[in-house]
Amino acid sequence: MKKLNIIVSMFFIGAVLVSACNLSAAPQATSEPGSATQPPVGTEPPVLTEVPIQPAESPVITQAPIDLSGPAMEVGSKFLYVDGSMLVAVPGGTFIMGHGGDDNPEHEVNVSDFWLYRSKVTNSQYALCVWLGKCSPPGIDKNEGYGDPLKANHPVTGVNYQQASEYCSFVNGRLPTEAEWEKAARGPEGNIYPWGDATPQCELANFGTCEFKTSKVIDHPAGQSYYEAFDMAGNVYEWVSDWYDANYYNNSPVDDPLGPDLALRRSVRSSGFNSPAYESESARRLSLAPVEQRNDLGFRCVVEDPMYFAPMCVTAPVYGQDGAPGSPSGGGSPSESCPTVDISTVPLCVGQVGSTNVNFTGPPGAAIDAGTCSSTGNPGQYSCLSPTTVSIKADCQQTVPGSPACPPGSTQQGNQCISQGRPGQCLPGFNYDPNSQCCSALPGQDSSVPLPQCPVGTYYLPGQNVCVPYPAQGIVSVVKNVGIPNCIIPTRKPGGGDDPDTPGVPTVCAPPSDNCGNFLWCEKLCACVRSSTQCPP
Repeated sequence: MKKLNIIVSMFFIGAVLVSACNLSAAPQATSEPGSATQPPVGTEPPVLTEVPIQPAESPVITQAPIDLSGPAMEVGSKFLYVDGSMLVAVPGGTFIMGHGGDDNPEHEVNVSDFWLYRSKVTNSQYALCVWLGKCSPPGIDKNEGYGDPLKANHPVTGVNYQQASEYCSFVNGRLPTEAEWEKAARGPEGNIYPWGDATPQCELANFGTCEFKTSKVIDHPAGQSYYEAFDMAGNVYEWVSDWYDANYYNNSPVDDPLGPDLALRRSVRSSGFNSPAYESESARRLSLAPVEQRNDLGFRCVVEDPMYFAPMCVTAPVYGQDGAPGSPSGGGSPSESCPTVDISTVPLCVGQVGSTNVNFTGPPGAAIDAGTCSSTGNPGQYSCLSPTTVSIKADCQQTVPGSPACPPGSTQQGNQCISQGRPGQCLPGFNYDPNSQCCSALPGQDSSVPLPQCPVGTYYLPGQNVCVPYPAQGIVSVVKNVGIPNCIIPTRKPGGGDDPDTPGVPTVCAPPSDNCGNFLWCEKLCACVRSSTQCPP
């Protein structure tokens, strides 16, 4: 137990030490099982500031009251699981399945109770399974973020059907059936989309032209389903357990259908970051060969017994999570500072040349390239009199206010959370302590076996033994092109004519006595402009 901080510090770094380098992306291509190579070691995350942590103390683990009742199987019930996932309850009952397509005719199905991963399995969760030798690495060319701490909470991709099944078995779970997945996505009334019947928007899901890449699995809370599951549309497709048969729904059982006994392809649900909007419909069915590995394909698990695992004896305090009831929320909402470039046109003309102001914002030490622009004397502000390219590059920085909290069922001692005990199994590499009724690392393995990771949506901060909400971005480079506005000299036509081919005569800046010909007079610019859109409101 003396080396627990070292163990946790090695969680993600250790999970990828066995990985190979030189990632390259090849979206949409397939590969055979076993063709994957291991991912590279990730880089250190950005430094977080103002994270007050109490000094570490050696915990005294005592017998704690045992609660064997488990979480309630009711809508809104949640439970923090052994790998950091939040489980959501999906009570049994009938729901409307299918939406009138050729392979998904509408029909009623009855599904038994089950617990579903609230979010897709992440890179860091999968890395723990690889580290413990229970999973094989994802396809290196189908997951360029695997091994990158900045992508720790992105969905794992590049895994085929067998790899997805192996991970769910690792956590005493399984892949959901098509019926279970669709019920969790649509709710009992058969919503068209997870969030309801409203047209897909980028704030609801990551699809089409929203981001063009994977995002964190909890980035779209507004798009959660009736049962409060995230990402049931968008980000990446998901393997489910059924074999695919286009005609299966015509004769499928009413109660807990499992799919056909055998076929050539496996069913796939959800949609991807590059999918068209219509694929966000929850009833839509797709299929792939079981050996496929793609950069837009992942999975989530179903758990039938959330109390199967005993708790870890010692875990880390957590700064906030995903807002789930009953989850740690200490510290409040973090604030984030990332570099930005704001470009504003200066309306008044200088001679015959317009000018543009560029404002750079970012954390201290940000690298600014102002191109041909000149400093105005104001911090971060430059004035440009000719077209140019500007950029700013910096780490995002994050401030987490307040203090962290321990997960439900544990109490804080120093900077560690001591779990209340209960009987159960332990993950590989951990031993059940019958006195404390919790799991700890096996003797002699303190330096090689990582603890289960931080809750999904957070990341372990080495040296401070705390789980923190991770920045949306790491090192960010913002590049923008600066244009110069057209400047039209105030003119009046000789004799007041409005022939556009008649040369105008420059005048002092005053309203014209006649008119601007085919142009419009802009009082604020004291100029004739080509259209009303060129005149500031």
